[in-house]
Amino acid sequence: MEKDLLHLPTDIIYKMLTQISDPASIVRAASSCKLWRHIIMGSTFLDGLKMRHLSHGFAPSFLLGFFYQDNTQPSLHLWQRYMKKCYSLEPSFMPTSVLLPSTGRKEGSDVVRPLSLGTFIEGFVASLNFYEPIASQDSLLVLCHRSKDATTLDVVRVFNPLTGEVFHIPDLPYYRPVPDNYAVLVTDDVSFGGQMSRSFQLVVLWTTGNRIFYSYYCSKTRSCWKPSNSPEIMPGLFVVSMVTHVVTLHVDGEELSYLELPSEAKGKMLLANSADGGVLLLILKDLQMSLWKHKSEPGSDTSDWVSSQMIDMADYLPINTVLQSRAKVALEIFRGKSGAVVLWVEKEGLFLFSLSDWSVRKLDNDRVTRKYRLCPYDMDWVSCLLVTNLVVDGSSSLDVGRKKVQGRWRTLMTKV
Repeated sequence: MEKDLLHLPTDIIYKMLTQISDPASIVRAASSCKLWRHIIMGSTFLDGLKMRHLSHGFAPSFLLGFFYQDNTQPSLHLWQRYMKKCYSLEPSFMPTSVLLPSTGRKEGSDVVRPLSLGTFIEGFVASLNFYEPIASQDSLLVLCHRSKDATTLDVVRVFNPLTGEVFHIPDLPYYRPVPDNYAVLVTDDVSFGGQMSRSFQLVVLWTTGNRIFYSYYCSKTRSCWKPSNSPEIMPGLFVVSMVTHVVTLHVDGEELSYLELPSEAKGKMLLANSADGGVLLLILKDLQMSLWKHKSEPGSDTSDWVSSQMIDMADYLPINTVLQSRAKVALEIFRGKSGAVVLWVEKEGLFLFSLSDWSVRKLDNDRVTRKYRLCPYDMDWVSCLLVTNLVVDGSSSLDVGRKKVQGRWRTLMTKV
């Protein structure tokens, strides 16, 4: 393949590669041969790719699948089954590629066996029993073992299943009550041993009254930090019974900012970040789903919400069941980069809806229900190119280690 390509001028090959708009396809192209990877890894191509990605809209291929943990049974029962060697308690992974297309009829269960976390991260599975996937961002996955009493803290671990990296997180300082939420914020690229990676901040957040308390761990400095004071939510907003504003916490600045929601924001709502750093708002009311984006003019203090899509979900969900039984429909998950939306339909289960092409697939594996903690897993450019480097250039020697890298790559990236 490379010999044939060598007869083409480099600028022609460059032009061909710029016509690929799907991020996952470009990563696969980079892993196909060294010549293509050399062009794709060039600063000129990457800069152009970044700009195209920001203006391209949703990229469904960013969503590789879902991690989840079984919490439908009492812990004691699960532990007894684990001791009998008949049950695995580490989180499982379901690739997007195995989800069944929704036909509007009652589908049968998808019998594909879910993958264990041990498929990607070896040596830690035995110590991750009862851990739940709680957050993910740009290939990083956060797992948490919830404390059972007031004398112990939650135990948190951060992994990159795509590269096999494991980040050991010290105990994050916080006061009771237990945290309301965890978030992982991916920051600037850093270099570890001459290779590209990502630094991140793991934030633990909880509220008491109208105050927000938080602390975080920074992977770059390998240290925890807790602010000297806790920001207070504006009293006039805190007492309002309906949702009218979005409150944003600026971690490093120790302050809050406020964004007023559009007047049409009535119903079930979810927020997400877009690829260009903007804010997206998804609203579901009476099976009418609307997508809004917050726009801010460059060099101006004015900003506004713009409605970009209106979708009648009656055309996509198993609406006969909904109408006959008056079943409830709820928004569960919204991802801004991939445009993935997970909805729960009473008596029908979970559905994955794509805002990119309006396709619907059912999360029909009998192990996955609304009672499971689902955590979407998205890829990012740095991790994918790092794996491409290991697989194509042979940076990792031809041994068991390299075979493991190739195995993770093919499992997560290959469509089945």
